[in-house]
Amino acid sequence: MPTTPDILPSGAPDAAALERRLRAAPDDLAATQELAGLLFQAGRAADAEPHARNAVRLAPEDARSHRLMALVLADTHRPEAAEFHYRRALALAPPDAATVANLAWSLTWQGRLEEARRTYRRAAALDPSIALTWHGWAQTEEAARDLPAAQRLVDRARRLDPSHRGADTFAAVLLARQGAGEPALAVLDASAARHGAADPDALLETGRILDRLGRHDEAFAAFAAGKALLRQAGRRYGEEEAVDLIARLATFFVAPRLRLMPRPATPAVGPQPVFIAGAPRSGTTLVEQILSCHPAIAAGDELPSLGAVVRALPQTLGSPLGYPEALSELWMGDQRDGLERLRDAYLRHARKLVPAKPGHTLFTDKMPFNETHLGLIALMFPSAPVIHVLRHPLDVVLSMMGTNLTHGFHCANAVETAARHVLRVFDLVEHYRREMPLRYLPLRYEDLVREPEPAVRRLLGFLGLGFDRRCLRFEENRRPARTPSHAQVAEKLYSRSIDRHRAYRTHLTPAIPILEPVILGLGYSL
Repeated sequence: MPTTPDILPSGAPDAAALERRLRAAPDDLAATQELAGLLFQAGRAADAEPHARNAVRLAPEDARSHRLMALVLADTHRPEAAEFHYRRALALAPPDAATVANLAWSLTWQGRLEEARRTYRRAAALDPSIALTWHGWAQTEEAARDLPAAQRLVDRARRLDPSHRGADTFAAVLLARQGAGEPALAVLDASAARHGAADPDALLETGRILDRLGRHDEAFAAFAAGKALLRQAGRRYGEEEAVDLIARLATFFVAPRLRLMPRPATPAVGPQPVFIAGAPRSGTTLVEQILSCHPAIAAGDELPSLGAVVRALPQTLGSPLGYPEALSELWMGDQRDGLERLRDAYLRHARKLVPAKPGHTLFTDKMPFNETHLGLIALMFPSAPVIHVLRHPLDVVLSMMGTNLTHGFHCANAVETAARHVLRVFDLVEHYRREMPLRYLPLRYEDLVREPEPAVRRLLGFLGLGFDRRCLRFEENRRPARTPSHAQVAEKLYSRSIDRHRAYRTHLTPAIPILEPVILGLGYSL
């Protein structure tokens, strides 16, 4: 994670006091910066963003304003924009090690690994005593697949700051990736004993290592304990919100209503999106890694662009209604170009994040549960290909239990809620397929793993591209994937992830009756 500089002075007022101060004096720069920093350090980056932006407006030549803006952008997965503000901060004040290390981390997230290495060297030269610098550099080396170098760097971080639990967990990750499962568990056990309180990320990593060692009951106990801590921290399934949104989407996107919708009158220019849809841990990262080996396809990873369009949609269309009901504005004579504006907003947002190069005609968008918005996708991009990656639902839920995920209204923090959300989204996809034309390809993860060449030929044919044998050697793709599946896609295809749920049947019992319609509907066995 980014190295966070000390952006709050000691004795800083609390948020409520700062908000009162700003109501009385909205242009108070010091209060604006303090409130942005306080909210950011409290883990509330979205709440901090308006204040960080205002700090830049008030003082565009103030280094602290730019550091705050960069931290917020980096924390909300906008590394390109964060890089701009880190560089502005460094241009406006003498360089400090924390800001240089943060710049290096934003470069790592963009896949610019050699630049990131050089920048970490600069940060370490400025101040070699900051553990987070060495930890971030270690993660860069892992992304570059130099695991021994990553291990040396994270070990240095741990020596500098024995209280840095994240470095302990990452050290265990590296050992496990090199086949040293028992030593990795020893690192995690020692860390737990040293720190006392349990840590969800450490517990989930413990579970993943135990799973690879075949100690399934212990693995699931660790998963369950980690998820319980996340729920205690407030990460509970937003079920009411999820049910409401899905019901409203199903009500709005029906054939009679959609026949009244205009279609984009002018074609979009430049590389066009390929939407890789599917639940988290269903194989979407593998599909993207395969496709991005083709010279015509750029990898976009988990693009937040569709979410940004959805959030701004009522304002874009000048509607008093929410999403999706605000799309009814498209029936108005002065909003007939609304879909083109929504489409172009998506493309502008995406192109800031996707490293497209000459020859790229397509780019991927693999945000998990993209399929929730298939209706909007099909309106904005009537000819956009949608690849829906399917996997045995019990394997999906099991994998979700082993990963710290926020997608799907935080559904992944319990077996039952993960199962209910997977079912709801599956039913919504079936609704979309009945009610509107989609350029849609279902792709089974199991088919891709067992017979990769026919599956890859089918994928590329669906996209209108010729077969390229490099797509079968996806593990040679040096692009660093920025998702929890990044380690797996650096390996050749293996079948050990197929039917993993069988070893966890007892633990997944609550999910079976919930998912039975999906399991049978997709042709899987119970």
